Order: sequence, then structure tokens, then C-alpha cells
Amino acid sequence: MTAPETLPTSLRDYILKSNIALAVSQTEDDAPLILVNDAFCKLTGYSNEEVVGHNCRFLQGPDTSEEMRQPLHDFVHGEGPDNGRFPILNYRKDGSSFLNFVFMTRLLGAERKPRFILASQFDMTTALRRSGLAQNDETLRRVLSDVEQIGREFGLAMVGSAQLIADSIAMMAKLSLDEDER
Repeated sequence: MTAPETLPTSLRDYILKSNIALAVSQTEDDAPLILVNDAFCKLTGYSNEEVVGHNCRFLQGPDTSEEMRQPLHDFVHGEGPDNGRFPILNYRKDGSSFLNFVFMTRLLGAERKPRFILASQFDMTTALRRSGLAQNDETLRRVLSDVEQIGREFGLAMVGSAQLIADSIAMMAKLSLDEDER
């Protein structure tokens, strides 16, 4: 398994101090996690020691549908564009479920081959409430701008990821506002 030390130090440090649930997996084998931050652990209820070395599918449960699983599986196995957003029903360690919006980006090395997968995770069961959307959107834009800059400094390509994620959050905000007005 790839060690988290193989990530650029500034990127690793940024992920660890972020308030957004972030996880990094390697692209080989079964895409095991090599790094998660405290926000990820807080969101899922699992400790770092319990998750590193495992594929994130441990978060799936009895009501996680195949329609939710397949796009994640395809992305992890290199199909489709280098970034995407994936709603999936996940489960915390305590068994409680949450609608997780996972935003994933393949981090490409200098040879333009995927080296890592960076995933940000958002509990949309509570974030869809009108009061938190604007703040979540602004925080996400700021974080993604910082992560893309760090990635560029180390030759990791994340082309268009920030815009994709920002557009996704904006769409969720619009949908939740539309739903509130019905």
C-alpha cells in the first residue's frame, strides 16, 4: 500500500487540517485509503486506524442501491472523466445512515496517469437545509481553490474539479430552494 508520505507535504498537511471531510486513496489494487482527516472521522464515526488500508465501500450498507454504487465503482476503476460527483447512501460506524455527496478527483502525475483519488464528502441530509447552503458553498470554493493551487505546485492535475464541485453545490442549493417553495 502507498504511504501518505508519498503525497506532497503541503497537500497532505492541507488535507489533515481541512474542516471538510477528505480522503485520499491510491489508484492501484482495490483503491485503499491512504489518508483521511479528522473531519472524515467525525463524519463517519470511524477512526483513522479503522479505515486506512480499506476501500471506502465499508461505508455502504443494506439500503445502498446498486444504482448508487456503480458510478463510484466505475470512477475508481478509471472509467469516465477525471472528476465527478456521486450521491450515495452511507452508514456511520454507529449504524446511522446519511446521504453522502462524494466529490472525487483523480490526481494525475507528471506522466498524466492517475496517482491518487481525492474525495471530499458532504452529509447532504443536513446540508440541504437552507440556512447552511451559502456558507457551505463559499467554504467549498475557498478550499478547492487552495487544493488546486497546491496540486499545481506539485504537478498534480485537477482540471475543472473546483468548477464541477462548485456547480454541484449550487445545483443542490437551487433544488433545495425549489423544494422549500413547493
